[in-house]
Amino acid sequence: MIRWLFNLWAAHHRYRTEWVEDLPDGLSKETVYIVGGRKYPFQATVVCPRRACKQVIHLDLSPDVEQQWHIEEHGGGEISLHPSIHVTGLSCNCHYWLRHGTIRWSETPKLRVPRENRRDP
Repeated sequence: MIRWLFNLWAAHHRYRTEWVEDLPDGLSKETVYIVGGRKYPFQATVVCPRRACKQVIHLDLSPDVEQQWHIEEHGGGEISLHPSIHVTGLSCNCHYWLRHGTIRWSETPKLRVPRENRRDP
């Protein structure tokens, strides 16, 4: 149910795409920045869509790396990224897809950290 509500909200918040040579100083939360421009795109950068998270996510588009993301452009400036985006860290833990400019949240449960790997005493 909660995932359904998030996806309903996301359907009205379309991400726009900016093709840039270098990242701007202030990143917009609902923008996918394709760094390198249209001629040589090497990185997609986006701010995590989770409300409380401000983590900047860099996705490698270079064909020379093992874990590579792909861009698919659609009409109206919409973009899709493949494969999914999975953010883990101290401040955030989310998994989603960016399809046709909208976020589709995964139903993957939160990852559990084994007791021996936790930072708390």
